[in-house]
Amino acid sequence: MKLKGLLSLIAILALLLIGGFIGSQNTHSVTVNYLIAQSDMRVSVLMLVVFLCGAALSTIVFLLYTLRLKWRVASLERQLKKSTRVDNP
Repeated sequence: MKLKGLLSLIAILALLLIGGFIGSQNTHSVTVNYLIAQSDMRVSVLMLVVFLCGAALSTIVFLLYTLRLKWRVASLERQLKKSTRVDNP
């Protein structure tokens, strides 16, 4: 299991390195319009920001879902303990 995790980490780092290299070669600039502001940034920086926002949002959603499931499991375990304690006086 540890070897699989290490290989996954190496693969992810290699992909990030390749993405960083390709992104550094892309120097085109785009204009980003916000609700009240506007800014010029490179396409690679914009893609990085959007990717990181998506990763952060998906991590938050995953953690909230996992936390809800853990609360549900704890509630069901309490109900099970209570029901077994009542059945066995």
